[in-house]
Amino acid sequence: MSKARLSFVLEDALGWRTYRARLEAVLAQREDIEAQVIPVTLTRRDTLFFKRNNMRSRDHLFRRIDPIDAFAGRTGRAIRAGLSEFRSEAVHFAAHWPAAALAGQAGAMPFTVTLDNTRAGIERDLPRGAWTAADMAREAALLQAAAHVFPMSHWTARSVISDCGVAPEAVTVMPPSIDVAQFVPARLAGREGKLRVIFIGNDIARKGAVDLANWIAGPLAELAELHIVSGDPAARALSDKATVHGRVPNARLVTELLPEMDVLCLPTRSDMSPQVLAEAAAAGLPAVASRIGGIPDMILEGETGFTVPAGDAAGFVAALAGLAQNRILAAKIGTSARAHAVEAFDAARNFNQLIDRLVAIARTKHGEPKL
Repeated sequence: MSKARLSFVLEDALGWRTYRARLEAVLAQREDIEAQVIPVTLTRRDTLFFKRNNMRSRDHLFRRIDPIDAFAGRTGRAIRAGLSEFRSEAVHFAAHWPAAALAGQAGAMPFTVTLDNTRAGIERDLPRGAWTAADMAREAALLQAAAHVFPMSHWTARSVISDCGVAPEAVTVMPPSIDVAQFVPARLAGREGKLRVIFIGNDIARKGAVDLANWIAGPLAELAELHIVSGDPAARALSDKATVHGRVPNARLVTELLPEMDVLCLPTRSDMSPQVLAEAAAAGLPAVASRIGGIPDMILEGETGFTVPAGDAAGFVAALAGLAQNRILAAKIGTSARAHAVEAFDAARNFNQLIDRLVAIARTKHGEPKL
């Protein structure tokens, strides 16, 4: 049997860049396929007028173009040309909006998508006023056209099914995936002194670093110290309340910094399925994070960490204080977190399952085996 010709159209921005790197590493190990990777590398100028999830107050004045419409038209031309030249049998898109370059095209090959949110889910649970009913319907039609959908959380999966009308059998939850083996687990057993709390992320105001710094400097001052890893220039203003490391190379983060920490805290007010929670688990750290979006999928309550309602300062302080005062519990949770990362977040296993699904789709046309 000939090798399946598969294409992967992958966004090269933010967390999707790591997704692309991990998937490409797995693709390199597969000898049963011929793989093409098409990166989506739009400039800020390209997307200046695109609507986006994190629309701000004045964005509505000029961000009027639905990215799905854009990829269905001129923005998707390079994607369509690349797929045609390679003669793809099936295509995977991550994230999902660029799939509009293919959906609805006459004679288009089947495609699958990965996504970490839906417009309907955001407007219901993390309301931003970014998406209209027409925008949501457009996204639903795109997802219905997919041969299979890989949401990153059950939160997103529920919306894909109930809001977007995708059949449950065409949906497989696949959480953020990382190279678990590269992480050096922290040794929490027997540690003393202040609880070392780490925050990792940009856009520190939205993700709660400012609140966290105030809690550490206030009610937790005798129990904990804070370390901030962020490329956000605003983080420097917190240097009187925390050790601000700035942007840290990934190799140093996973082998040096994370193993020296005791807990990761992410008191974010708006997030989907933050990859940093998978990374903390792989490092054997308990996590305390907001109970929003797909986060409850990533933290097993009381086993690998704790979730707290977004904005509940008292809840976050209590969770961190509990770990500071019970280091045996913190070490036990850290061990469970590492085991959960191996089970749930391993890129090799997750992406091989995705590729296997795409191979099966490529081998099948309208339910009949391909000749």
